[in-house]
Amino acid sequence: MTGQPGLRPVRDAVAEDNDALLALAERCPMEGEIGLCISRRPDFFALNRLEGDRWRVGVVDGPDGTAVGCVAIAERNVYLHGRPARTMYVSDLKVHPDHRGGPAADALCEYAREVCLAAGGDAIPTFLTILGGNRSMQGRLTGPRGLPNLHRFATVRAHSISLLWRRRTVPLDDGGRIEPAGQDDIEEMAALWQRVALERQFATVHDAQSLAAWIEAAPGLDISHYRLARRRNGDLAGFVALWDQERFKQTTVTSYSRQLAAVRRLFNAAAPVVGATRLPSPGRTLRYLSAVNVCVPASTPGVLRSLLVHAYNELRGAGYSFITLGLDLNDPLSAAMSGLLAQPTDSWACVATAGGPYLGPDLAGRPVHHEIALV
Repeated sequence: MTGQPGLRPVRDAVAEDNDALLALAERCPMEGEIGLCISRRPDFFALNRLEGDRWRVGVVDGPDGTAVGCVAIAERNVYLHGRPARTMYVSDLKVHPDHRGGPAADALCEYAREVCLAAGGDAIPTFLTILGGNRSMQGRLTGPRGLPNLHRFATVRAHSISLLWRRRTVPLDDGGRIEPAGQDDIEEMAALWQRVALERQFATVHDAQSLAAWIEAAPGLDISHYRLARRRNGDLAGFVALWDQERFKQTTVTSYSRQLAAVRRLFNAAAPVVGATRLPSPGRTLRYLSAVNVCVPASTPGVLRSLLVHAYNELRGAGYSFITLGLDLNDPLSAAMSGLLAQPTDSWACVATAGGPYLGPDLAGRPVHHEIALV
């Protein structure tokens, strides 16, 4: 595997690397209007196990044998252009602050390319996202120093919906209902997923068995966390799960910008009046819920709106600050977010191949599906 001067060769991570990778993740906070440190305790690999059928994590050690960087690669069966396709997903590129600007990131990117090449050849589509404002990653779009070119083809917006005052219920247009899911609903959910997902780029291919197995494997997620929208005649119109990920991913606020600090003070003053949960001070845990497996036809954003408002009212006062939901900026479902006062965070959706630029059909014709809960 690739080696670089001053670093040890990139190697496959093993279970014994867990503590070192947990420490590395906590040294790589997300900086922005609100600074966030995401811890993966107690098991760094819990997230990677959910990201694909087969996965590997690469680690680069410094001269003293301490992990200074990592990257994850997963093989996935997804829908591309309306058909199942084998693809790769690259994530978790982390470099210790003391080693940024050096050879570590290039070594990890080369490792990721080698893994993708071995798994699917030089033309297998490889998906990744770049957080808006991450200039070091944006500088890799052109494939510097012989590394793969990254083609940006969409923007994924994470909508953070603060749980404030109670909102007026949004009924389904035919007078249907919102209800919790149960094990008996899995077959019907998988059937709707197959119809909806094939119209989206990079949505995971699921049948009833694989969907049930994925839910079972996800820490803290249960079928009862899914909400179903049913038409008056009983047909399933859409579903979504709201997932508390604290069992394997904890988020701590490290800082607020001056503007957000002022907003926080006003928000926290009003929170007791409207029954909302106060925003935490720096150093405290931020509790929120992630929407996962959003399954609503693009032609019915009103169904997603009904699901979200129902969940919003149900979860107010339960100790959570917000619900976060990821949608392609050009997704027709984005209309469901109107008036919910969601705070946006954008990421670039990119595609590459191990052998060079992505040369397949244009990906922009269908919205991309990206589970931001798995970031």
